[in-house]
Amino acid sequence: MLMRVDTHRLPAILSRRSLLLSSLALASCKRSPTSQRVDPALAPLIPPDSTSLIGLRMDHLQNTPAWSVLFPAQGEVALESLRRETGINLLKGMYEILYCLGGRHRVVLLRGKFVDGGITNSGLEPQLNLPGAHKFPYKGFTFVGREEQAVTFFNSSVAAAGRAAALRSLIDSRELKNAIPIPLLDLVATLPPESYLYLASIAPALPEGGLAGLKSLPLSLSSFKAWVDFRAGAALHAEALGTGAADAQKLLDGLRGLVSLLRLTLKAPEKDLLASLRFSSSGRSVLLDADLPLDALKRSLRSAL
Repeated sequence: MLMRVDTHRLPAILSRRSLLLSSLALASCKRSPTSQRVDPALAPLIPPDSTSLIGLRMDHLQNTPAWSVLFPAQGEVALESLRRETGINLLKGMYEILYCLGGRHRVVLLRGKFVDGGITNSGLEPQLNLPGAHKFPYKGFTFVGREEQAVTFFNSSVAAAGRAAALRSLIDSRELKNAIPIPLLDLVATLPPESYLYLASIAPALPEGGLAGLKSLPLSLSSFKAWVDFRAGAALHAEALGTGAADAQKLLDGLRGLVSLLRLTLKAPEKDLLASLRFSSSGRSVLLDADLPLDALKRSLRSAL
């Protein structure tokens, strides 16, 4: 027996079938992320002369066992210095924190849910707990704080913190549409998706003022990246890339010597983080792995970031 098809309904049937097939195709194309990335809302704000980024994915970190240790419900928590400087509650509705370093100015970019709707200068900015702070304008933006440390909101989910001069430079660069440091973003994209705390640098250097008596690195490095996997404890992985394969052993020896110096000069908690460092080399790269004590990492984050 032949089946009769209502030719008047055929276009609607085919349309629904096409929509269903398209939805299934899109669903099958959705895959888990294969690498880390800077939030697209923050990337255009990175100062063009930045050479290093420190990123903290708060939205992912809060789903790991490390969250309750690093950010306990009561008591001092990691990032306490940043909370004091910005007056922003970093444990509520915060998605990503990005430190931009190495350029003329240091700045911290924040992505989170600060207010329900509204844009800058709308009167809906959150109330910041900053004693002695005042508001002052710059090119349509409102700074809250002082010249030494201020915060401004670009919209209801993006903020920047730093010296007022750094924020002015950030706004000027944004207006001029200066190129963001693409090589730096590309380096972040080589990190695994579980790198919820990471450092990426295209011009590695010692901190300002030196470290353990060293004023500069004994070798030239092409790049450096490090990340912490919090899925089970805090597993540190790092890779320093030298300028040539012949430099790998020299670089390895130099880093081991630096760690030995740090063990003699640093105090807890930083000294505690050196205990489980494991070095190896592969071609131009020197690799580092370590299992970090969460309590020591919390104290370091609280004092350093």
